[in-house]
Amino acid sequence: MTRNSTTSQGEAQQTRRRFITAAGAAGATAFSGCIGDSSGGSGTQTITLAVSSGDGELIKRLLKNHVESEVGVTTETTILPNANLFEKLSTMFQSEKATYDIVAMDDPWMPQFARHLAPIRDHVDSLPTSQIIQQTLDIGTWPTPGEAVPPNAQDAEPELKALCAVGNSHIFVVNERLYSEVGEDLPETWEDVFRAGQKISEQVDGAEGYAMRGKSGNPIMSSYFSVGMSMAGNMFDENWGYDWADDSGVEAASFFVNDLGSISPDGVASFDNSQVLSGLADGSIAAAPQWPSGTSLLLNEDKATEYENITFLPIPEGEKRAAPVQGNWLLGINSYADAETKSAAGDVLQSFVSKQAQEQYVDLGGVPFRHDTFEENMDAQPWFEALYGSLQNAKPRPRTPLWSEIETAQGQPLNAALVDDMTVEEAMTEAESQIESILDENGY
Repeated sequence: MTRNSTTSQGEAQQTRRRFITAAGAAGATAFSGCIGDSSGGSGTQTITLAVSSGDGELIKRLLKNHVESEVGVTTETTILPNANLFEKLSTMFQSEKATYDIVAMDDPWMPQFARHLAPIRDHVDSLPTSQIIQQTLDIGTWPTPGEAVPPNAQDAEPELKALCAVGNSHIFVVNERLYSEVGEDLPETWEDVFRAGQKISEQVDGAEGYAMRGKSGNPIMSSYFSVGMSMAGNMFDENWGYDWADDSGVEAASFFVNDLGSISPDGVASFDNSQVLSGLADGSIAAAPQWPSGTSLLLNEDKATEYENITFLPIPEGEKRAAPVQGNWLLGINSYADAETKSAAGDVLQSFVSKQAQEQYVDLGGVPFRHDTFEENMDAQPWFEALYGSLQNAKPRPRTPLWSEIETAQGQPLNAALVDDMTVEEAMTEAESQIESILDENGY
């Protein structure tokens, strides 16, 4: 999982804002006179940000500890819970205001907000693109390369509209003790997971071989997406034709519902992430996908009796490929900000993604997205190597503002199949019908 590291020339250069700051008091005064109300009393420009709880705290600290002095601006960061952040951004963009100059977005929000974001390359002097993992650049590009494009963006040329702030994707959590007890190596494929899981469920008292988030809607889709994408391929073709109701789609769903379901705990159809984490922590579950944020419980010896036996792997491969769920938080520039503010915001983002800043980000507990940051800090977290492997194969959720409706329409029938209210074939046919109606009603 290593590659040749190169350093972008742009990172060795001073940013525009650092040059202005270093130019002396006269230059700073002249510059502040150009930017009017957006400058502070000292002549230093203030950039406002809206970020999410959790990772947003780390972003705020990195801005204060490194970026401000590097760029020569003041940052004011508002931290909001996810739902409140989405609501704030929706209201701000609808009214075409610049309440926040830089905004954080969960990547499924990108299709809704992309048209309100300024092109990154218009306001960033240079980017270390050879070092930023390509999947995290693609997911910040609109329209997203290689993905089906919504009707209102089909004539648009792809532009980088946001930069990664959190390099998330699903990783796979395994209890090595349970695998060793049944003589199984750590899994590389979904078939490995099922084979070992059968042995664990049959041979180890009080333990099951696997667990999914089986609850209807988003939870079960979060668990199924990597399985479906790795075994059946993309959920949609380039024209938004639903591709999971054919033979390969039914086979993938059957493997998930019937095979993986058979080695999951009783009542798994009502499980959300707390139940999965609890089972991994106490050894009653041998394996499950997780976001990196869930690992803190599993590595806490006071809360997880199995903490010494927990290991982290890339998401297993299916017949077609490995396809971990991608879940990046992104930072974009508000297109309604004035020109000078967008320029300063660009400098902030350029500093944020630099090698120096990302080294500090890791020290703070941040999740990186650069090759060299991973390669030179692989021991910083026990799950970094697994995440690095998963992230380079990660697949985004379909790039449409309708995704929340679509995942519900897929997740409800899957849950019904899991509790035997439908056959798998019926579930995938029902999902196809519901999803095609949603797309048709919205002009797809």
